[in-house]
Amino acid sequence: MYLALIPVPVICLLLGWILHNDTAYDNTAVWLHVATGVRGAADRFGRLVPVLVAGILVIGIGSAVTVFVQGDWRLLPSLLGVSTALLLGGLGIGSITSAAMPYPVVKPGDSPFQQPQSTGALTALVQSVTMFGSLLIAAPAIGFATLGIIDDPAWHTASLAAGVGLGLIAVAVGVWSGGRVFDRRGPEIVAAAVRA
Repeated sequence: MYLALIPVPVICLLLGWILHNDTAYDNTAVWLHVATGVRGAADRFGRLVPVLVAGILVIGIGSAVTVFVQGDWRLLPSLLGVSTALLLGGLGIGSITSAAMPYPVVKPGDSPFQQPQSTGALTALVQSVTMFGSLLIAAPAIGFATLGIIDDPAWHTASLAAGVGLGLIAVAVGVWSGGRVFDRRGPEIVAAAVRA
C-alpha cells in the first residue's frame, strides 16, 4: 500500500549521490578553478546548483503526484522531509568526498564502458560513504515518517522539520568543509586528474 512512497526518496538519494566524484569528471579542466583562484566553497556550491534544481523539481512534483495517487495528503510533509534530507545529505557529503578522495573515471572522448581500474578500495569506500552517510542524515526523518504512518499522523510534521533541518545543515557543512579541502588540495586534485 505504501510502496508508492518509495520512488521519490530513492531518486533523491541517487541525485545527491551523483556528486561524490564529480571533480574527477572535470579531468584536466579542473586546473582552471585552481589556477584562477576560485574559492573552494564557490566551486563546491557551483557544482551542486544544477543537481539541486533538478532535485527540487523531483521533490515538489514527485511528492505531489505521489500523495495524489496514494490519496492521503497527510503523507506530504514526510515525503518532502525524507526526500529533502536524502538529496541535501548526499550533496553535502559529496561536496567533501569529491574534493578529498577523487578516483579515476572515464576520460573525455573515451568509451563510457572503458572504466579505468581504481587501486585499492577507494572507489567502493567513496561510493559507500556517500550513500550510507545520506541515509544516516535522513534517518530521523525516516523514523518520524514511519511513526506518522503506524502511530500518529502528527509525526509527519516532525519528519518534515527534521529532514529539511538536517539536510540544510549537511549541505552547509559539506560546502564549507569541501571548500576548505578543495583550497588545500587544489594541486593534488589537478595532479590526480592528469594521472587518471
